[in-house]
Order: sequence, then structure tokens, then C-alpha cells
Amino acid sequence: MTCRLIIDVFGMVANGKSAMDKQLQQLRQFHQRFACHIEETPTAELPPGIGEVRARLMQEELDEYREALAAGDLVGIADALSDLLYVVMGTYLSHGLQDKAERLFDEVHRSNMSKLDEHGQPKYRADGKVLKSELYLPPDLAPILIDDSE
Repeated sequence: MTCRLIIDVFGMVANGKSAMDKQLQQLRQFHQRFACHIEETPTAELPPGIGEVRARLMQEELDEYREALAAGDLVGIADALSDLLYVVMGTYLSHGLQDKAERLFDEVHRSNMSKLDEHGQPKYRADGKVLKSELYLPPDLAPILIDDSE
């Protein structure tokens, strides 16, 4: 039951679409309507100023999250996190990564799970950050980025 619930929460659909397809399509709609930059293929190169605007938007939403957290404002927290996700996913479109977003996320998740030690246990820093174990494997994102099969 728990696994089914998690799949439902992330919006997996039986027709083979990515769990992120709906959100990425909504972002494409926004970017097109508001004339925001979209690339169709992966690129690190953006027109002048676009990358800086995207980074500034992410920082603004992160700052709003910190403010809401400090105030104990759950609505503000939800708003800031949703806006942050919106901006980050929009930045995938700006860099042409929309067709690779789910695979990139999956690879980073695989890598993060490799932080467990040989006993399957996490190790933590004093502030609660999960540390990398000796079994850690960094994400291998390059093959996903160069794969043209999508």
C-alpha cells in the first residue's frame, strides 16, 4: 500500500509518460505565454542574462522559504517550496533538459542512496547532513545528457 501511495503521489501514469510530464508541460505553457527562454536540446550556453535571472529567482524563493520557516508559517513554506520547484523545473526548460529531467533525478537518487554504509545505515554530520560512506558513487549524468534516444 505504501509503495502504491508513493507512486500515486508522484503522478506515475500507466501510459508510459514521465512522472514529471504534466508539470513540465505546465511550465512550457508558462514559458511560451510569458516569452521565457526555452531550449529544445540540452545546453550549458544561455543567452546573456538568462542564467543569472534563473539563479536569482531560485535564491529569492529559497530566501522566502527561510523566512516562512523562521515564522512557522506553513502556508508560506508550501508557497516558497512550490515556487522554488516551479523555478527549478523551469530552469530545466531554459537549459533544454526537460526530456531528461526524470532520468537525471533518478540517477541523482541512485547516487544519494549509495551514501549508506556497508550495513545499510546512514552516517550524519553534527547538523544532520547525510554524509557519503566509502560505498558512495557519484551520479553519472554525462551518459544521460548525451543519449539522443529520447
